[in-house]
Amino acid sequence: MQKKNIMGEQIKTYRRQANLSQKDLGERMGVSRNTVINWEAGKYRPDADLFPKLCSTLNITLNELFGLNPAAPLAVSDNEWTLLAHYRQLSQAGRRVVGHIVRDILNEEAAEKDRYLQENVRMIDFISTAAAAGDGYDFSDIPVEDFRFVFSSDRNEQADGMIRVKGHSMLPVYHDGDLVYVHYTNSAAPGEDVLCSSVAGIHIKRLGEDGVYSLNKDYPFTLTSPEDRVQIIGKILGTVSSSDYPDSTECDALQELRRDEILQFQKTHGLLCPPALT
Repeated sequence: MQKKNIMGEQIKTYRRQANLSQKDLGERMGVSRNTVINWEAGKYRPDADLFPKLCSTLNITLNELFGLNPAAPLAVSDNEWTLLAHYRQLSQAGRRVVGHIVRDILNEEAAEKDRYLQENVRMIDFISTAAAAGDGYDFSDIPVEDFRFVFSSDRNEQADGMIRVKGHSMLPVYHDGDLVYVHYTNSAAPGEDVLCSSVAGIHIKRLGEDGVYSLNKDYPFTLTSPEDRVQIIGKILGTVSSSDYPDSTECDALQELRRDEILQFQKTHGLLCPPALT
């Protein structure tokens, strides 16, 4: 299969747009006309050191030289190529100084990022059991499965944990599979959404003047027997958003920064693997 000559075609296209002959471009680049002919024919490419000058001469970006979309990943900006060109003019001693400065800046930015994560991210208990009728769990039996890192916000400031919604009884506010923040308390005001328990298990419902109820009229809430009672065990503070979570790089950093806290959490909830038998 013939290899595409994208760069050569780009050089030819933008040379013509700049009203330059092959000889003109060669003179400006300090190379022969035959060299420009070979570039455009795809026989070989310009040396990488010539990219900044070639882009400047043709008044194009590096992305355009390579035939890339301006928003392509890892695209190098014109400013970055200018910095690279300046760097290459430095002596070895000057390059070492620049290297030290860049490393110091990167280390300081990493330390600042760590401070930001320490101050603005919290660990919240993750409850494994979904909250809906029919699960068959008493509240005291609900295990803490793990924790989640989340950025602190008004919605989770008072949260003691997060739990998954099961079913459709609280549509349109809560959807099946949503995670919600919970603050454990035995009291709530009418109009608030609560985590509650009954003989049937744990539920998310809205508290009214006469008790709890489902928002979705197609799934009315009923007790299993006259003796059954509803006990409020928490208030729902809001739905967990994907933007609440740190990204994978931030989570990796937090695993290291919070190592002792994570170990204590695992000990408290019995989540550590038992030692291997020998």
